[in-house]
Amino acid sequence: MNEASKKPSPKDLLKSLAANNLDAHQSAEPRFSLFNNEGENQQIAMDMIDPNPWQPRKDFDHEKIVKLAESISDNGLIEPIIVRKHENRFQIIAGERRLRAYQFLNKTHINAIIKCVDNVEMALLAVAENLDREDLYDYEVAIAIYNVKESFASKSELARYLNKTRAELYRYLAFMELPDWLQEILNQKPWLINRTSAEGLKKLFDKESPKKYHQATLSALERIESGDLPQIHLIKAIEQYGVVNKSKQSISGAERPESKLFHNQKGNAVGKLKNNGKNITLTLACSAISDDQMKALDEFVSKLLITNATPAS
Repeated sequence: MNEASKKPSPKDLLKSLAANNLDAHQSAEPRFSLFNNEGENQQIAMDMIDPNPWQPRKDFDHEKIVKLAESISDNGLIEPIIVRKHENRFQIIAGERRLRAYQFLNKTHINAIIKCVDNVEMALLAVAENLDREDLYDYEVAIAIYNVKESFASKSELARYLNKTRAELYRYLAFMELPDWLQEILNQKPWLINRTSAEGLKKLFDKESPKKYHQATLSALERIESGDLPQIHLIKAIEQYGVVNKSKQSISGAERPESKLFHNQKGNAVGKLKNNGKNITLTLACSAISDDQMKALDEFVSKLLITNATPAS
């Protein structure tokens, strides 16, 4: 066959798209010409299809899957899923939400187009199908980008392929340089940290060992999850915890004091409770407490001391 007449591979098509402006990424539906009906089309048993190991999406909205299932039940499967043969089974390339909707409907078979792609193409196609169609958490996007970055000659080419700036690309890649214990948390709760915070954490951990901020980070993430700490204040809160929450400090070789830092709703430190073994000191900013709160605090401490007073011998 003449080299000039050879049909380009899916990877070649993606590279071509990357070299040109990728505005088509956000407007085309289906996204790529390689997501078409070319290839072997057949009914495949549901229990013979495995997930795409490069699927970036960790969280599938159950309500949306149910709605899609209702639409498929009413109108049928308009667009087949795309799979590849893998050993004696199949792996899904595109259409996992449709597959999950079919599972919800307890279907036994699904219409699929079978394509011949390698592992690199699988990873590229997973990013292409998911990146802009429906919101992903930043950590999920970071995993997808990391999985395909070795397929590009430079980060500039990768950024162009994703239609993102280099600065934005580096924010995503910062996730993959966070310590393992933090990535394990994000694998379960990918929404906890956005790409800006990931970049901030990387810079913070680059200055000093992440171990110094381990407990401070866990505490801050708990506050984010509970809604007590806005994401924008994450780094500041961790830095403050890391300084104050050194549970013991050396003072003239005596017993080290214990300290607790108090924060307002914005994550700013507004007070400190300190025990040096001889005295307990509570310091609060005047702006952080109202007159009524001051009166309530006075009454609480007075009652506490009376309740726990030790009779004189």
